Amino acid sequence: MDQKVIRLRNSIEAGHRRIIDLKQGAIQARAVRREQAIQSKLNTTIGRTSSAEEAEELIGRVMGKDDPFEQSEILREIDRDLGHETLADRMADQGFGDAIRTTADDVLARLKTKKSA
Repeated sequence: MDQKVIRLRNSIEAGHRRIIDLKQGAIQARAVRREQAIQSKLNTTIGRTSSAEEAEELIGRVMGKDDPFEQSEILREIDRDLGHETLADRMADQGFGDAIRTTADDVLARLKTKKSA
């Protein structure tokens, strides 16, 4: 009788372990199925482009754009040159060295000398 009880107990424990294994397998199967469904939705959302193609497109767009900082620096240099703000221009305006650019005063002075001549 004791041996029958032990065998029955072992049989119940084996059945219990089998049920636990089956439950864990079902949980894993559901997780795999969900992952596959998500991957499928993701592929249709993104399209059929690969990650490498997307990265190359992004790099191309970023590298193809003009740098706003560089543009502002170029415009600032142009404004500075047009506004006679360089060191040579300021020195010439103070009478040190020859004038690099012709100013409105220079033009008026030439016109006055031509009228008087």
